[in-house]
Amino acid sequence: MLHPDNVILTSAIIPREENEELAKILKVPLNEDGFFLEAHVKLRPVDFATDGVFLAGMSHFPKTVEETISQAYAATSRATKLLSKKQLEIEPRVSSVDETKCIGCGLCASLCPSNAIELLLKDEGRKAHVISASCKGCGLCGASCPQQAITMQHFRDLEIAAQIKAYGGG
Repeated sequence: MLHPDNVILTSAIIPREENEELAKILKVPLNEDGFFLEAHVKLRPVDFATDGVFLAGMSHFPKTVEETISQAYAATSRATKLLSKKQLEIEPRVSSVDETKCIGCGLCASLCPSNAIELLLKDEGRKAHVISASCKGCGLCGASCPQQAITMQHFRDLEIAAQIKAYGGG
């Protein structure tokens, strides 16, 4: 038989059922419990891996009102910083598509983690097109392209081979 000093009763906090659908729309991850997952717990606690999307409060995990308010201030600050700029700088490392080689299979678009590739209908058929502002330069699309129609700017095969040769590797 138990003889506790205190018995604390609380209702369970569970994530909203709509979280999974919203996570797919925003391209953001959920943790194993179904709450939204931040980009980095210490370095970017209110940022998602998807740029420009922020989280605060109970969407993240169960927390106190004080923690929720602090996190809301932080998310507001991060969003205000972005919205106050007239222009945004993007990374120069982005993919580019050689439309003469592209067969429009769509493999690159289906694998792109940042949803930066779209298939456009051209006179020659479907062709991949990179949305430069969304591209994070991961190179997954170029590595998976069966026609080698996608290359990373500043990371083309000839450039990499030249670097290897310059350092005595080839």
